Amino acid sequence: MGQDRLQILHDRLMVQYARRGIIYASEDHLIFASSDRGATWNKVCALENRHTSLVGQAKNVILRSGIVRRFRRNIGVHNVVVLPSGTILIQYDGIYRFDGTGTDARLVYRFTDENLYGPLKNGFVVDDSSGNVYFGEYNNQRPYSVRIVRGTDDGRAWQVCHRFPSGEIKHVHGIVPDPYRRRLWVCTGDNDQESNLFYTDDDFGSLQRFNGGSQTWRMVSLIPTEDALIWGSDAGRDAPAADNHIYRWSFAKNRIEQLQYINKPAYYSTRLRDGSLVLGTTLEPGQQGIGEHTADIWVSRNGEQWDRAAALPFSPSGRATTTRYGTINLPLGDGSLDTIYFTPVNVRELDFHLLACHRAGDAGTQRSRP
Repeated sequence: MGQDRLQILHDRLMVQYARRGIIYASEDHLIFASSDRGATWNKVCALENRHTSLVGQAKNVILRSGIVRRFRRNIGVHNVVVLPSGTILIQYDGIYRFDGTGTDARLVYRFTDENLYGPLKNGFVVDDSSGNVYFGEYNNQRPYSVRIVRGTDDGRAWQVCHRFPSGEIKHVHGIVPDPYRRRLWVCTGDNDQESNLFYTDDDFGSLQRFNGGSQTWRMVSLIPTEDALIWGSDAGRDAPAADNHIYRWSFAKNRIEQLQYINKPAYYSTRLRDGSLVLGTTLEPGQQGIGEHTADIWVSRNGEQWDRAAALPFSPSGRATTTRYGTINLPLGDGSLDTIYFTPVNVRELDFHLLACHRAGDAGTQRSRP
């Protein structure tokens, strides 16, 4: 991977989603899209301002202005997904919906109404086969009866569809649609007993435990392929760094295979149009056994041999409103991108920049700003 190169596409966008080759990204309370590989970005919508007083309206105008946004560098929105219909759903303090009408995404679901916790980054997902949306609660309390929420009717209706018994898990890391087996996988953590992989074949009419019970099965994301499941383990500060590898579950062999030592916890992963797999590791300060203090990108063209494509030195940004770990954020979506797009946070020089990692033969794009 020595010929790989990083390119800055924008100095403050969080890459979020991809559908039909369009890249969606966010900054502050605004959503942008690019249909030309990141060369230009157009504003799609903003979160509605629910403060109706004159002071609230004036404050919103000031905070959303370009000059103030460049100065504040506020990451803002947590998750963005795009439904097969084209409707955009945004998770912030609740769930907002934008169907192309007007200029603002409207609040359709309040977490506070049911005393819910929101999902982890990339824990807000779309199942293209049904058009439904799902998230599991991410909280750090024990014991807690963790819930999974389903959105239907093009993101208009929301309801709890599953409830874990109190004490069974700490939280949900992610929900992953599997088009090959027509099921949803649910990844949970954090200690050995809580780290399991579940699945449902009937839209949470039932939930089955597939495997787990160790840090090997502690995962934030998962990549289903035609014959396997592939993931990087998420053994964080409460576990030895030596536990972290990229793993493959072979359905034909009915066994787990250890593919690559990655030294750090893995969070997010994605798949490119040519079938290449991409995985990012996270630097969690204070974890024992870490070598280089970097957040890394690992790439595989066949799912078995992996190479480190980039290593970004850790450097705290000082933000109090987002993760303090060095993290590689990758987009969810339909696998229609042919380049690795990502946003690192808490890294030297490139914190909260939208980047492209071009492999040999990829065409470049130019830096731009909305």
